Amino acid sequence: MIKKLHNKYINSKLGQQKGSTKFVYIIIIALIVWFALGMFFTAPKTTDEPTTKLVKVNVERLTAKNIVADILIYGHTEANEKVNLKIRTSGIVKTINKKKGQYVKKGDAIITLAMEDRMAKLRAAQAAKDKSELEFNTAKTLLQQDLISRVDFVANEAAYKNSRAALDQIILDIEYTILRAPFDGIINELNVEEGSYVNSGEDVGTFVNLNPIKIKAEIPEKYITRVRKGVVATALLSSKQKIEAMLVYVAAIANSSTRTFSIELEANNKDDRVAEGLTAEIQFPLDTISAIKLSVSSCLTFGENGEIGVKTVDDENIVHFYPIEIVKEESDGLWISGLPENANVIIAGAEFVKVGEKVDPTFTNDTNSNLLK
Repeated sequence: MIKKLHNKYINSKLGQQKGSTKFVYIIIIALIVWFALGMFFTAPKTTDEPTTKLVKVNVERLTAKNIVADILIYGHTEANEKVNLKIRTSGIVKTINKKKGQYVKKGDAIITLAMEDRMAKLRAAQAAKDKSELEFNTAKTLLQQDLISRVDFVANEAAYKNSRAALDQIILDIEYTILRAPFDGIINELNVEEGSYVNSGEDVGTFVNLNPIKIKAEIPEKYITRVRKGVVATALLSSKQKIEAMLVYVAAIANSSTRTFSIELEANNKDDRVAEGLTAEIQFPLDTISAIKLSVSSCLTFGENGEIGVKTVDDENIVHFYPIEIVKEESDGLWISGLPENANVIIAGAEFVKVGEKVDPTFTNDTNSNLLK
């Protein structure tokens, strides 16, 4: 009896232990399931959390157009022709026929020297030439009859040629007593007076032709493939004159120190109103290029690498940056290249937004749009 009760007690204890173990297992499994469900399901966010507010910007819809690009360069005016007036024989100035600053035609007398004994020399040279010519003709007849030697004939021939050269020389000397205009132009300087003595080869002044007037300038090497002869540029001179000039010359070799190319333009100056040596501000046309016009130049900004450009927004209102090049400047805006054919350019607020950021755009050229204050 006692043994039966002992066994029953033992069995009840084992039953209790087995029940407790099962309960513990159930709790552990429940905890594992709870943690697993927490990894896949998150509690919904409350509506009390603040949302990010988009930055407002003003945007203008712009479309590219084909325009003639140009650059601003500087040069100076020069005479079409300029020479030093030189006396070609010696003598005393008898007459000054034209005054400094006067316009003269080609061949007009400017200075006349005194003839002195030149006419007497001319007569003597003419007589010597006539005598030697007669002797030469006689020698030819005698040579044909074998009455003189070949040596005597050659001597007569040489004397005749020398007499002709002497006559030609005195004739030229007489012509040189008159200093004539080498072309149509203006006497810029004249530094002799009547009665003064001048030597052969002496400079007595300068003579210029101002029509057409030339404009010389230098063009940067990066534009050399975009220039062409025959284009007409507008030049504003330091004298406040505004003229149009045609490109007639482009150097084939760059200046090794400045890396620029010399160019020359010509402009009509039939009234000689444009002087030499004036500074010229030249608006020089290049080629046709696709460009967009910005009416607000303040929208220009800088990229991360320091390049100048503008910020735009795409169809998703995301900000982008485009490096640009200024093609042309006008009083009411700038023409720029580097943008797509159609671009939404941020014209106000670009400094407050970053590339890749989403913004709230207001399109200023849309009807009933409100500008940022």
